[in-house]
Amino acid sequence: MKKYTKIPVKGNKALEVTMQDVMEGLEDSASYFAFRSSPDTLEVLSIEPPKGDPVAERAPLATVYAVPQRRSVDIVDYLINREHNAS
Repeated sequence: MKKYTKIPVKGNKALEVTMQDVMEGLEDSASYFAFRSSPDTLEVLSIEPPKGDPVAERAPLATVYAVPQRRSVDIVDYLINREHNAS
């Protein structure tokens, strides 16, 4: 009686599953460090507009135009009209 021994080989799908597990572990680690509470890490001193910027002071304000809305309240009617007008 012959005895055959097979050596298991990882195929492409097995490697893909292994890499997905690795990426999920890295995502968990990143989420842990991102949401970890450490109040002494960042201190906001103040939020102020820049002072003494002559370019920002001289820049004229843009003209704002009102655009009328041509949409219907009924979303289905709007989508049908949009498809007819596109062709």
